[in-house]
Amino acid sequence: MSHLPVFYALLARLERIEKASELGFAICNDTRQLVSYRQAALLSLSPTGTPKLVGHSGLSTLDRNTPYALWLVQVCQQLAPRIKALPEAAPVLPLSAEMLDEKLAVDWQEWLPPNVWVIALRGPDQQAHALLILARDEPWPASLNMDSADYSLLQLCGAYGYAWWSLAVKPARARRWLGLNRKRAVLGLLALVLIALCIPVRDYTLVPAEIISLHSDVIAAPNDGVLKRMLVQPNTEVKKDQVLALLDDTTLQNRLAVANAELQTANVTLHQASQQAIEDQSAKADLAMAMGKMREKQVEVDSLKRELAKLTIRSPEDGVFVYSDPDDWAGRPVQTGERIGLLADPGTLGIRAWAPVAESVNLRQGAPMTLFLKVAPLSPLDGKLNWAGYKATEAPNGVASYQLRGSLEGDQSVARIGLQGTARVAGDWRPLGYLLLRRPLATVRAWVGV
Repeated sequence: MSHLPVFYALLARLERIEKASELGFAICNDTRQLVSYRQAALLSLSPTGTPKLVGHSGLSTLDRNTPYALWLVQVCQQLAPRIKALPEAAPVLPLSAEMLDEKLAVDWQEWLPPNVWVIALRGPDQQAHALLILARDEPWPASLNMDSADYSLLQLCGAYGYAWWSLAVKPARARRWLGLNRKRAVLGLLALVLIALCIPVRDYTLVPAEIISLHSDVIAAPNDGVLKRMLVQPNTEVKKDQVLALLDDTTLQNRLAVANAELQTANVTLHQASQQAIEDQSAKADLAMAMGKMREKQVEVDSLKRELAKLTIRSPEDGVFVYSDPDDWAGRPVQTGERIGLLADPGTLGIRAWAPVAESVNLRQGAPMTLFLKVAPLSPLDGKLNWAGYKATEAPNGVASYQLRGSLEGDQSVARIGLQGTARVAGDWRPLGYLLLRRPLATVRAWVGV
């Protein structure tokens, strides 16, 4: 364990290195303090895998054109496939002359001792950016013990790899980017921007919308009165002639009771007049008057019954009864013709939208529409625009808008009357630059009048 102080000392020195050249010198020379070797060489690897001698033990300056340096480069080029195949946990390749081709193996004895380790120095991207060659006369161990100096050497080489990536690889990438011709880069960027502005895209506008029924009947109050109660919950399917609501009938019931009593009195009077007319011919005139009075009361009773029947609001056909909260209607005075709700056909669903005046890009009939419901934003509904209002009205959000009506197409399984969302109304194909500058140009023209 005596090697641990040396190991930590080398790590501490590594933290103080600021230049790649100083790092290469330290890797090749200071590592000797941890393990013994005759010579060490450091070769950097370009992004294409081309090796380059950047450090050697015992040398402060390098000549990369010497036969020895060129031979090392060729050896590393030949070892490139083996280096890539090394596992991350053991990035070391025991090298021998038999692993090289005949041309390179001939010069082995001239340049290297018999025992050589080639260690891949990897960065945080797990790519080998440099190779450390350590050669000595003594054999390297076949297996490593965690307490041995050779095991600590591999741990140190992991730190070497990260340091080399930080000081040599990463700055080199930045320099290559900054070294581009700035003028050409600016011109190229402008050209790309101009090309992008000319790309044809489809104009569109996003407007608030909701799902409605294209076929609906207005359910209105038949008479003036007070709404007694609603018998159907909102958005409930109803059948034809089903009772939807009741108006208060207290007054009419009292009038009908009085009329029925008067009718009974008239019937009694008529009966008495008939008996008298049999006995006294002069009483026939009273009989005619009694009969007229009885018919008058009968007409009054029939009229009141018809009025009472109107107080029961029934569904004219099958559909869905759409209205607001029942508690808002109970006891509410209504006038003849006042709208209470809608009887909608759930089988013919459509879109009602409000296009703000400033966003009314394309309001032509047949324009494609896409509805994104708030409850199902990932299941858009397709449709088309049927018509658009010519007069701007106030939308529910308080913005002056044109009302739009559209029909749904395709799958409508997620659609339900009353669901709200955002509708995308597509327009014509226009250059991207026009869409980006449309609002600024409209604002400028509004100010300068040109």
